[in-house]
Amino acid sequence: MAKQRQQTQLSQSFLKRLCQRFFSTQQRDDLSINATRLAERERELQDAAAANQAKSEFLANMSHEIRTPINAILGMTQLSLKTNLDEQQRGYLRSIESSSRILLGIVNDMLDFAKIEAGKLTIEAIPFDLEEVLSNLADMFAYQAYDKNLEFIINLPTNIPTRLVGDPLRLNQVLVNLVSNAIKFTDNGEIVVAVTLLDMNSDEVYLRLSVTDTGIGMDEAQRARLFDAFTQADSSTTRRFGGTGLGLAISQRIVKLINQHGLGVTSSVGQGSTFFLEVQLPIQQTQDLSNRDTLIQRLQNKNVLAIEDNLTTREMLTELLRSYDVQVSTCRSAEEALQLLQQHNYDAVIVDWQLPGMSGLEFCEEVLSECHEATPKLILATNYHAQDMIEQSKRLGVAEYIVKPYTSSGLLRVLCSALSISNEPRQATIDNRLHEICSAPVLLVEDNDINQLIAREMLEHAGLQVDIARHGEEAISMVQNRQYALVLMDIQMPVMDGLTAAEKIRSYFSYQQLPIIAMTANSSSEDIERSLAAGMQDHISKPIDEKVLHQALEKWCLRGEYEAPTAQEVVEKVTPNIVYPSRQGIEFNSALERLGHNMGLYQSLVDRLYSEYQQAPQKVVEFLSKGQHEQAKRFFHSLKGAAANLGFVKLSSVAAKLEKSMAHGEVGEVADHITQLDPLLEQAHQAVTDLVLWHKRQQITGKRS
Repeated sequence: MAKQRQQTQLSQSFLKRLCQRFFSTQQRDDLSINATRLAERERELQDAAAANQAKSEFLANMSHEIRTPINAILGMTQLSLKTNLDEQQRGYLRSIESSSRILLGIVNDMLDFAKIEAGKLTIEAIPFDLEEVLSNLADMFAYQAYDKNLEFIINLPTNIPTRLVGDPLRLNQVLVNLVSNAIKFTDNGEIVVAVTLLDMNSDEVYLRLSVTDTGIGMDEAQRARLFDAFTQADSSTTRRFGGTGLGLAISQRIVKLINQHGLGVTSSVGQGSTFFLEVQLPIQQTQDLSNRDTLIQRLQNKNVLAIEDNLTTREMLTELLRSYDVQVSTCRSAEEALQLLQQHNYDAVIVDWQLPGMSGLEFCEEVLSECHEATPKLILATNYHAQDMIEQSKRLGVAEYIVKPYTSSGLLRVLCSALSISNEPRQATIDNRLHEICSAPVLLVEDNDINQLIAREMLEHAGLQVDIARHGEEAISMVQNRQYALVLMDIQMPVMDGLTAAEKIRSYFSYQQLPIIAMTANSSSEDIERSLAAGMQDHISKPIDEKVLHQALEKWCLRGEYEAPTAQEVVEKVTPNIVYPSRQGIEFNSALERLGHNMGLYQSLVDRLYSEYQQAPQKVVEFLSKGQHEQAKRFFHSLKGAAANLGFVKLSSVAAKLEKSMAHGEVGEVADHITQLDPLLEQAHQAVTDLVLWHKRQQITGKRS
């Protein structure tokens, strides 16, 4: 600011000298007056800019300061609601909770807007999966759409690469706002989230992402002021639907930071609206489509019938199935489908649960009651939280179920599972490259019993000798008493964390003498940098990927004269190829691969997880009441890693959110989401119980055949 004022003074001095030389006294006086006015105006503008910057920074800081106590009020209110209360007390607390949530939403909007105004919001460029972003969107809004009887459709064509580089958090923020508005302003019809390929080369992809609804729409005047801050389509909108009027303004600013063009919109009154953005994003060089391509190859020429009454969903489903090279037939009712089944043989039928006339479940019962050899495999498409219907369909003999909205990977997985299609049988899990380090002694430093057993199983499966340390101090003592070829170090542990332990081990051993690899559920760039700075050489994320683990072992494990495993031991390590039943939010295949398909061990680990993390809200309330915030954070961190290793993706995701909220001191967010843990844990435990029964039936069937 001082430099700007100095430049203004120099300009005035130069102009004054110029006037004295070329103009009359009167002209000089007029010019001097104008120059003075110009200088004053320039100072006013500079002061206004400085004031605006100060205002934005103040608003950003204050919004954050206000949010902290609101989170605490909300969190403690929700925890109080879980105690014994009479109806009057419960009513008072629910009013506090509702008002706090509305206030928090307003403050969050203000905080984001203030960040943008202050120039503090930046766009990241990190690897992400677009399909995962859209799947999270489905998880978030599918039930809200169902609650309003709206069809929620996600259309991501299979010819679009999904592993991209960009900012998934901000992209998700924009899509969440657009879908939230679409559901809010739509009472009948459908919401369609679509991705369109505009252009692509070997390095980049140019996409249009759109959200289309069949809601109330807007006229030209409403569209003109749509992206202005603190405004909505008209004053009645605020009264009817609430909100700050900041959501679209924030989304517009974010999109402009991404592509400089902002959001586009087309809309007519009573005809709905389409909001869209266009992004040009780098493609990750490794797309890893081999597994998908193999499955599609084995689906070729299968005959599939899809029963779907919504035209948009039916067309999207048809294109999706055609991309798998299957023969597709479609119809809009169960009655039509029964006629088609009499005329043609189908390998599989995908049936929507909610159809005009006969329901999807009634159709399944009708088809399965005939019990002839040509009966196709049935896949029931359900809504979120339809657990009773899913259980009923299983009892009827329905092969699989899929939760709408459809996604490409989800449909492919379920279709292959129903038709018992899998990749070619796996080879022995001991890679030839690992033979020279077989029987090498390694130290696993991990405090969680479940993660210990899973990691140990994988390491021993690779032919290594494994010792266990439960925390950093124990690890330091053990590396001084035995020569190890490698240390695998968890980061968050009691007594002494992994970063401190690695730094101390480095004071005794060089990188060449003892390699250390971080092994943790935290895999952000900041966590990796901290691990490397502490003296570790690499980083393996949880849940542990066997290929990644083998690559790290082959790269870092010290070579030596280790006793190689016998041929008999190698044969025992050949794992079978099994396609397990799919469950929403659970990955049985990857979890059991980590354990060499040891179903008994898997069940015992799940039982242990269930026992250890039951009644999570009560345990965390106890931590918080004693001020033990770090222990609460570690509780969620440990659950996140253990659940991920056991394939409980949804449970791990919720634990990760809780850990993050705890780290930021957002007690309200913890209270808001912690109630999800017990139901997810119950579902996971029941799913594994069902899996074990299924596995036993498969073994009996195999013996009979």
